[in-house]
Amino acid sequence: MVESDRRRPHLGGVGQVDRIRAITAALIASTALAAAAQDASIDELIARAKKRDAEAEYILGMRAYEGRGVPRDPSQAFRLVERAAKRGHLEAQNTFGFFLQHGVGTAPDPVRAREWYETAAARNHARAQVNLGWMHEQGVGTERSPTLAMEWYRKAAAQGLAEGEFNAASLLEAGAPPDIAGAAAGFERAAKKNFAPANYRLGLLLEEKKVPAAEYGDAFARYQSAARAGLPDAQFAAARLLLAGGGSRQALEALAWLQQAARREHVQARAMLADAASQNRIAAQLSSEPAGAAQALPWLRAAAEQNYREAQLRLGIAFEEGRGTARDAGTAASWYAKAAAAGDAEATYRLALLYDEGIGVPRDTVKARSEMSAHASASTGCSGQACRSRTAAIRSRRYASAENRPRRHRPGRAGRAARARVAARAR
Repeated sequence: MVESDRRRPHLGGVGQVDRIRAITAALIASTALAAAAQDASIDELIARAKKRDAEAEYILGMRAYEGRGVPRDPSQAFRLVERAAKRGHLEAQNTFGFFLQHGVGTAPDPVRAREWYETAAARNHARAQVNLGWMHEQGVGTERSPTLAMEWYRKAAAQGLAEGEFNAASLLEAGAPPDIAGAAAGFERAAKKNFAPANYRLGLLLEEKKVPAAEYGDAFARYQSAARAGLPDAQFAAARLLLAGGGSRQALEALAWLQQAARREHVQARAMLADAASQNRIAAQLSSEPAGAAQALPWLRAAAEQNYREAQLRLGIAFEEGRGTARDAGTAASWYAKAAAAGDAEATYRLALLYDEGIGVPRDTVKARSEMSAHASASTGCSGQACRSRTAAIRSRRYASAENRPRRHRPGRAGRAARARVAARAR
C-alpha cells in the first residue's frame, strides 16, 4: 500500500465515510508490489529500467513515491510510472491514473486520470474498474452517471473484488428509491471477503432495523468485526453500544475502542472522550461494579472539573465513602460545595451533614442549618422519617467499619437536642 487516507476523495456526509474508505482501498491497493519485486536491489532495478523493462520502471517509481530505499521524490515517481504505463504495464496504468487524479508529482488532471483508468479497466483490471466507477458516480473527469458507475462496480465484483461489491451495494442503498434488500445482500458478500466497511454498513442497517437480524445477525457483532479490522467508524459505533448498557467490563471495552478511534483522528470519538456528560456516563458504568470504582475516578474528576454537577456530587460521594480511593471528607466537602452552588439538592444535604458533624470541615451548626434549609426548599428535599432514614443511610455508607469512624467529641444531651432542632427547622 502506498497511499494514505489523506488522499482519499472527500465526498462529505456521514453515510459515505466507509464508502470513501472502500474507494481509497481500491486506489491504493493497485500499487502493492509483489514480494519478489520488493526484494530486488536498487542497482538491479536501475539496470533493468535502462533496458526499458516496464516492471522495473514501475517498481522504481513506487519506491520513489514511498521513499523506500531511495529518497522520496513524487516527480520522479510520476515519470517512472508513466513510462511503465505507456509500455503497457497494467498495474502501472491504474497507478498512473491515481497519480493524475490526486496530483502526485504533477498537477491534478481528472480527465487524463479517467482515460488511464479506462485503459486498465478495459483490460479487466478490477481495481481500475472500481476507480473508474467512482469517477462516473461522482462526475469527476466526466459527466456523472450512476448507471455507468454500477456497471463498472459490478464488473469488478464479478472478478471477486470486495470493493466492487461494496460500492455497488452503496449505490443501491442510496438509490431513489433505495434497494435496501439488494444493498444488504451486496454488503454481506463483501463482508464474507473480510471487507471491514461492509460489516460496518450492515451494522448500521441492523441497528436501524432496516434488515432482519435473523438473516444478518447482530449489529454489535458487525461493528465489532469491523472495529477489530481497524475501522474507526466501527470502533466508535461499537463503543456507543457498549456504553448504552452493561457493566464495568463493557465500559472498559468501549474505552479501548474510543481511544483507538481517537488516535485515528475520529472526530466523534474525540468529542465523546472530552465531553463531560459522556465522561460522567463512562464513570457511572465503570463504577457499577466494585472493581471498577478506582478506574471511574479519573473520568469523574474530568467531568467534575468541567463543572458537570452530577459528576461533582458523585466524586464527593466517592471521597466521603471511600469508593475507589481513600476516604477524604475534606475533598468530599469541596466537591459537594461546588455541586451545591450549582443547585444540586443531594450535594447540599450531604454538605449540611458534614458541617453538622464537623467531618472534613470545621463544625458549624449555623452553616449546617443554612444548608439544610436550602435543601428543604429544593424540589428533591426530604422531610420527617424519610429524611432521618436517608441521613442514617448516608452515615452508614460513610463508615463501613467502626475503625473508619472519625474520632471527635460526642455531644451531650444539649448538643443532641441542638442537632434535632437544626433538622426540625430544616423540615
